[in-house]
Amino acid sequence: MTEKPEQILVAGPPANFRWGAETHVGMERQENQDSFFADPEPALFLVSDGMGGHQGGAIASGIVVEDLPVMIENALDRLKVGTPRTVRSLLKTLIAEQSKQLQLEGTSETGFRDMGATLVIVLLRKGRCFVANIGDSRAYRLRKGRMMQLTRDHSVVSELIEKGRIEPEEATNHDARGQITRYVGMEEKARSHVRSFALKKDDRLLLCTDGLTDMLDDAKIAAILTAETYPQAACESLVSAANKAGGHDNVTTLVIDWLGLGFCPFG
Repeated sequence: MTEKPEQILVAGPPANFRWGAETHVGMERQENQDSFFADPEPALFLVSDGMGGHQGGAIASGIVVEDLPVMIENALDRLKVGTPRTVRSLLKTLIAEQSKQLQLEGTSETGFRDMGATLVIVLLRKGRCFVANIGDSRAYRLRKGRMMQLTRDHSVVSELIEKGRIEPEEATNHDARGQITRYVGMEEKARSHVRSFALKKDDRLLLCTDGLTDMLDDAKIAAILTAETYPQAACESLVSAANKAGGHDNVTTLVIDWLGLGFCPFG
């Protein structure tokens, strides 16, 4: 996990984005198994929620945020043709590789069997935002007052909604709530959801674990993102609101503001 962020951490000409992050154990858990990573230079941000019981979850998310950024940054350095399609394919491939490595680690003597982690990634490159996720950690975009979920939940409840077996409002109290179908460290090939889009001035991006989204609905999250001017203040307000709503799980938030100043230092 990175050190406490400042509001703007990009050197050189006017910074094109600013960011903040906050993580908290919540009101009921004894251990924080969430992890996050932020490196402004390649404009790479990750949030991961560990799973696998006592200790295993924290180890799993820690491995993901330590190893995967290095894999991504090295691959980007070697990338000769950095088209959006190529970058999306690269992220899919590297997430699958990280998943395989974590699965092998879980079967080793030093690992914890069945440990795994959810993952959401944002990469800012050439004025575009690349978003990848696996599991139920999410990314949102707030643009001109409208919030949109950018990720796809890989969960039993989400699949039931997609198939029309339950209504979205039934998800909150469904027996299968919290059961995910894909994650980093799974035995099968980890198939992540990846997308990209052109950034627009004043876009605000949120990465978060389900400790936030299980406590606050999208309307409440959007209201807080709209009310707070600075990313760090937004992150802290979101975490505080989740804890006031019950704080049943660890909660992590990471907010990025695209300032659109016309200077894109990376990629």
